[in-house]
Amino acid sequence: MTTQFTRIAKRFHLINWKPFRFVELFIFLVLVILLSPLLNRTPLLSALLSAFFLNILIVSLSFAGFSVCGRWALVLLWLFGPLLDWAALGTGDLTTAMWLYITSDIFRTLLLIISVVLILRYVLKSREVTLDTIFGALVAYFLIAFAFSAIFQAVAVFEPTSFSIAGVTGAEDSDSLKMQLNYFSFVTIATLGYGDIVPKLPVTQTLAILEAVIGQFYMAVIVAWLVSAYARRR
Repeated sequence: MTTQFTRIAKRFHLINWKPFRFVELFIFLVLVILLSPLLNRTPLLSALLSAFFLNILIVSLSFAGFSVCGRWALVLLWLFGPLLDWAALGTGDLTTAMWLYITSDIFRTLLLIISVVLILRYVLKSREVTLDTIFGALVAYFLIAFAFSAIFQAVAVFEPTSFSIAGVTGAEDSDSLKMQLNYFSFVTIATLGYGDIVPKLPVTQTLAILEAVIGQFYMAVIVAWLVSAYARRR
């Protein structure tokens, strides 16, 4: 009886079960994107979800060989972003506020890039391709888009004419700018090219080209390879 139960448990992955940590993180990222219009209107909910995202991210990266010191470094990088945003809102000097917003976006970009590197290291060094590693690659894909969005925001705050966006100008409407550039980043990485937001300066045009190339290479090579390896293993 025990032997039969063991066989059934192994068949349904009840023994040596690995938590679907990146599946959960992927679902959370999708929910954040869907709720982004609501989050811009409720700062408290946005702060709570940001803290929850940091917690899930650190837990996920801890399984990828992330050290305790590294986790604290991520916490500090994450903390600097909201603190600088709040400082920018409290200052009356437009120049100071501009540089605070730019510095905040730089810290956010560093956090996202580090997270992408660590997640991909975990995914590509895994001994076997599982559903969780595939979703880990998809989470890294989402974070790449958010990282480019943060770069776009820093450039747009520094130079308001970087993008042609109807009804949004520089740092005067930061919430709307952030949402619009998140949208532009995901449209660019997926190479949809709707054309409603247009990069105007050479630096933003170059960044858009780089993101589009990375997005196509990522899905065509890394994700496709993982899915095919998972299918062969199954």
